[in-house]
Amino acid sequence: MKRLYLLVFSLIMIVGCGESKKPASDVIKLNISVESPVAESVVVVHHNDIHEIALDQDGKAVLELSGVDAAYLTLYHGREMLKLYAEGGDNAVLSFKGGDMLGSYSLEGGKSAATKYLNNVKLLPLPDEDYALQFEEYKSRLADKEKDALRLLKAGDLSEEGEFLTMEEARIRYSYGAALMMYPVGHMTGDMSYAPDQAYYDHIATYVVEDESLVNLDEYLMFVAEAMHMLDAANRDVTAIYPKTVAQIKYAADHLTNAVVKESLIHHITTTYVDNFGVKDIDELNNLYYVYVKDPALQAIYQAKCERWDLSRPGRVSPNFRAVDIEGKEWTLLDFRGKYVYIDMWATWCGPCKQEMPYLKQLEKQFEDASIVFLGLSVDRDKSKWEEMVGSGNLTGVQLYLGTQSSFQEAYRAESIPRFILLDKDGVIISNDMSRPSDPETAETLNALEGIR
Repeated sequence: MKRLYLLVFSLIMIVGCGESKKPASDVIKLNISVESPVAESVVVVHHNDIHEIALDQDGKAVLELSGVDAAYLTLYHGREMLKLYAEGGDNAVLSFKGGDMLGSYSLEGGKSAATKYLNNVKLLPLPDEDYALQFEEYKSRLADKEKDALRLLKAGDLSEEGEFLTMEEARIRYSYGAALMMYPVGHMTGDMSYAPDQAYYDHIATYVVEDESLVNLDEYLMFVAEAMHMLDAANRDVTAIYPKTVAQIKYAADHLTNAVVKESLIHHITTTYVDNFGVKDIDELNNLYYVYVKDPALQAIYQAKCERWDLSRPGRVSPNFRAVDIEGKEWTLLDFRGKYVYIDMWATWCGPCKQEMPYLKQLEKQFEDASIVFLGLSVDRDKSKWEEMVGSGNLTGVQLYLGTQSSFQEAYRAESIPRFILLDKDGVIISNDMSRPSDPETAETLNALEGIR
């Protein structure tokens, strides 16, 4: 049962990140014009990538996407949302009034009929009570829903919208295919003894077609990625997210034959994991990714996603924190802007931390007239122990209580202490693993800082 609940989680979390290896003939360009904006920017979501674009003083912004033949986009402004479809070579102008996007928008030079369809026609699900049906009847009713959706699609005036009809037919098929994947979970609610039989898995397998024209379609990538798990009998019961992800990639590598589909799907599975769970302990995932994904454009996307999780890389603005002093006053890192900051993450129970304290006092005295703050951040679980030590008067510098499991400690991956960090006057990281006060190199590094005295 846990495996099936995990399937629901996966279907919710997994949003496609694949890009076609086949280069687009041209870029997709969307020129946006907002009359009476209600926000300072527009946000465009393409796959798992979020593009926030500031509006200029005239309410205009431009989005350019390259390397995709077709794209389903979602545009947000304020609390409003608009769905769009575009293809390589499009140079479209989208105009709307802030606060009335759906009622006022116009699209010129793009796929306006496809966009109108996407914003007016919804795919209708089966009612939840249909999960109680036997699989063959459930499958039949779902097929009827799919036929109804295709009937509406073909009734529209969409023949001049590039490849939209073909793409939308596939989107409908794989959207309802995802509902088939949900069936075991829904049916189990009323029959806890239920387990899918081989006929169920055989039907799922019919959806796994290697069509490289669909690698820019989220629903296709999502379905095939999850099918790699469901069809892998040896690892079907693996429930932990990371082992499941690794197993999906291995199964795809062994069973897919189309190079573009295989590369795009492995890119999708890997980037989805990184987007949702980060880059900690993913060596095996990286090994698999770089063996099977050779496209430099895809690799650049993956590397950028990984770097977004590397919040403590030197040259970046440091992650912030909220911590309190002995009087209960709250401080953040922003309170120390204008001076260099030498951070000591420590705890009262940490022997090596205490060994550094006399050297830290000497260092602070040496730089008492300099533009630098010596900041102690306690990661004690027991706040009273920290309060007792601060109250003893044996500590110097600014002492704050950060506590355990803070986002600041997690961002720096400070799994062992003491941990020393050096920031410049603007809060930019100079060193995310600075030398200890007892190391003569520390004073030399501080003395060499520009404008410290």
